[in-house]
Amino acid sequence: MSENFATSYSYKLFCDESCHLEHDSSNVMVLGTICCPEESVEKINRQIKALRYQHSYKNELKWTQLHFKQIGFYKALIDLFLETEALRFKATVVLNKKALNHEQFNQGSHNNFYYKMFYYTLRDFLEPRNHYNIYLDYMDTQGRDKAKKLMEVLHNANFGQVNIATYIIRSHESQLIQLCDLLIGALSYSNRTDIAHESKVKNELVDYLVLKLCHRLDMGTPPWEQKFNIFRFSPRGTIC
Repeated sequence: MSENFATSYSYKLFCDESCHLEHDSSNVMVLGTICCPEESVEKINRQIKALRYQHSYKNELKWTQLHFKQIGFYKALIDLFLETEALRFKATVVLNKKALNHEQFNQGSHNNFYYKMFYYTLRDFLEPRNHYNIYLDYMDTQGRDKAKKLMEVLHNANFGQVNIATYIIRSHESQLIQLCDLLIGALSYSNRTDIAHESKVKNELVDYLVLKLCHRLDMGTPPWEQKFNIFRFSPRGTIC
């Protein structure tokens, strides 16, 4: 088949970030993305809303606001993600964030490093000729500038061969951004060495996710892992 007539597909990428600021209290940074074919998003949203109704869960889902009485709902979401073939997840975990040398490697800018890490997070989902709508959680008034810059970075890295559009939305508007928040929250919690891991609900959720994945969250996965890919980065290089 001629390349001009090759089949193309449309995907939606739902992104979230944890501890991404340069000077916060965390020694790790996590960027995560859930990738879903566009035609599957509506069905999955309905399934998540059905779980919300079943478990009487009305609030926005946030890792920082978990309640043990809702542990059944959180586990049901993990099951839905793992059992839904259309959903794929990739995260970049930056270790020992305070040891980063931006002057030497990132032109003195934490923002430059941030975009590099987001590129690593998204690159495995991007293929020529396909169309991607990327949804970023609204974090601050600089969100539109970040979205524009990220789109430029991705276009340049793919030599303009990937059709990309970026959007800033509020996390409460997206069931899949909230699910992404849950997954990156579990990764951040598992990889932080600067906190006491004393939360009963968080420990049980991490243990449940590890049991289902048959893989620890404080270790990287092989590059070819499709369902739940973890890329770990340290100031001294990548860690598998």
